[in-house]
Amino acid sequence: MSKIAELIKKNRIKMATISEGMIRKELEVGKKDITAAEASLASGNFKWATIQAYYGIFHGARALLYAAGYREESHLALRQAVHELYVETGRLGSEAYRALERGMELRELADYKETFSEDSARLLCKNVSVGLEEIEKLLEDAYWIAQAEDGIRSGFMGPEKTAQLLKEKRDGE
Repeated sequence: MSKIAELIKKNRIKMATISEGMIRKELEVGKKDITAAEASLASGNFKWATIQAYYGIFHGARALLYAAGYREESHLALRQAVHELYVETGRLGSEAYRALERGMELRELADYKETFSEDSARLLCKNVSVGLEEIEKLLEDAYWIAQAEDGIRSGFMGPEKTAQLLKEKRDGE
């Protein structure tokens, strides 16, 4: 049994109808959280920076889960589902996942055991920023591929036009 099937069976994740707006909102919340974490870091509030940075990558990961048509019931289920759906399939690189995994550990230490440091907060903020960029690119590429597939199905664009549009989008033209 796959991890996803196991998580569904245990009600840790659920299939859901998710709008594009919900996916975008999660990503935006993640970006706001990392911006807030960087401000906390600059002001010397390392515990809060750690917690905010974690929530930045948490919301980015949730956007990925939403894009796959699922909702999570726990932070651990989110991490496990993202690993199977995106990391194991090679769709998401290890930077974003490592930021999620390490962020979860550091947030729990900061929140529940009052254990945190400037160095770990600074590194987490850096890794979360990189991870969110990776997630945003993945979601953007997935959006444009879906748009192109819709165009092909509707007869609006042929495969050549689709390939051209995707190339232009990726090249930033």
